[in-house]
This record gives sequence, structure tokens and C-alpha cells, in this order.
Amino acid sequence: MASTLHVPRPRSVASSVKSVKSARSIRSTSPTSSNGNNKDEKDALRPYVDAIAKMFIRIREKGYNFSAVSDIIEEEIRLQKHEETQIFSWLSKNQNSAQNTTLLGFFYFQGTGTPIDKRKGFSLFLTAAKMDFFVAQDLVADCYGFGLGTSKNEDLSFMWYQKASLNGSVDGQFGLGYCYEAGIGTSKSISKAFQLYRRSAKKENRSAMFMLAQCYERGMGTTKDLEQAIHWYRKAKESGNSDAEEPLAELLLQTTNSD
Repeated sequence: MASTLHVPRPRSVASSVKSVKSARSIRSTSPTSSNGNNKDEKDALRPYVDAIAKMFIRIREKGYNFSAVSDIIEEEIRLQKHEETQIFSWLSKNQNSAQNTTLLGFFYFQGTGTPIDKRKGFSLFLTAAKMDFFVAQDLVADCYGFGLGTSKNEDLSFMWYQKASLNGSVDGQFGLGYCYEAGIGTSKSISKAFQLYRRSAKKENRSAMFMLAQCYERGMGTTKDLEQAIHWYRKAKESGNSDAEEPLAELLLQTTNSD
């Protein structure tokens, strides 16, 4: 997509490990023990898996890519002394919500507790998206945009980003903004892209922060404003987006030399 493209979309993979602690909010608890009682295990794991699902939603909405989200979830499972297969098995048996369906799809997609199966992961994302779950809609849009687990289809990618955005997805707003910037599934509109980046960045999506900074730096969809560009590159860097480090340093050097 953009000049700083990562898959899926311009998000920092390099910063995923060092940003794990700031993204995590589940408190350490003692490992659960079923003592052979499946019902006890189901009841004991439910609040823990619910907490993982909430964390998953939060970090996706902040603009973390698939790889970074997977790193965070897998480290959390290890820290809590659970097994990835244990969580995967629980999710497989508890498909009673769009949230659980989406998380199970992500486990298939990234090979967490199960062999990688991107097609099955996409199918689960699509099921949850049709249930009007905004995170799943954003993931489906990513998949169609890059041909991940399904055939690439830019029109459907744009449609699902629209649905996600209208449904309140902060990350969906960012994705929709890029569609307008690059003309993916729609006519190009730099002004619409800028507005969507700004809306998403103000809700702390680190990918949108980076793209908003680029807009201000280059005068894309708005008046060129290096002070605002520095502000948003700095915010993106502080949020863990390593892509912002180099342009921020260059702009700071440029503005210092011009004084």
C-alpha cells in the first residue's frame, strides 16, 4: 500500500516484542487445574480466555499487525503457564459468540495451538463479520486486501473496511483511509484519507498516527505542517511503531538546522 508497507498494512513488526508489556493488561494468576473435571476446566478458563479476547480486540484496534498480535497473545499464554493447545481446544468447544469465533480464527491463521490454516481462519473471520462484529470485519477486509486465506478482492476489501468503520472500528477507519489514499476498491480521495487517518490516530491507532504524520509532512489532504508531522511521528514512536523513528529523526534534524 504505502511506501512503508508491511503485511497487512503499514504496521511495525520490529517493535512487536518490546511493546508487549505496554499492550498487555491481564494480571498474573495461578495456573488453572481441572483435576480431570472438564466442567471445572471450562469454568476456570472462561474468564481467562475472555480476558485474552478483550486484549486481542484492544491491540488490533491500536494498529498492531497479525504478527505482533500473535507475539503478544502467545507470550501472555506462556506467562500464565497455560498451553496454547489448551486455549485453542477451549475456544473450539465454546463457539457461542462472534468474539470467540474471531479469536479461534486468529489462532488458525497464526498457528497458535494448531497447525496454520489461513483458509479456515478466514472462514471463521467471515462468519463473525457477518454477525456484525467490527474486529472480524476489519480482519476480513485485510484478508481480501492482501489475498490472505482467500482470493484477493479489492472491492470486497473496501466494502468490509467500510462496514468495520461504520461499526466503530478504529483500525477499520485506518484501513478505509488507505483505500481512499491508494484508490483500492474506490476512487482516490486524499482528503477523505486524511480525515480517516486523523480520526483513527486520535483514538490511538499507531498505524494511523504514522500515516497522519506523513500527510502533514507532505501536505497530503491538508496543509503541510512539519510541527504536526513531528507531533504525530513522535506519538507513533511512543506507541511502539518503529517506522516512525527514522522520519522523526530526519524532521527534527531538518527543523533544527533551519533555525
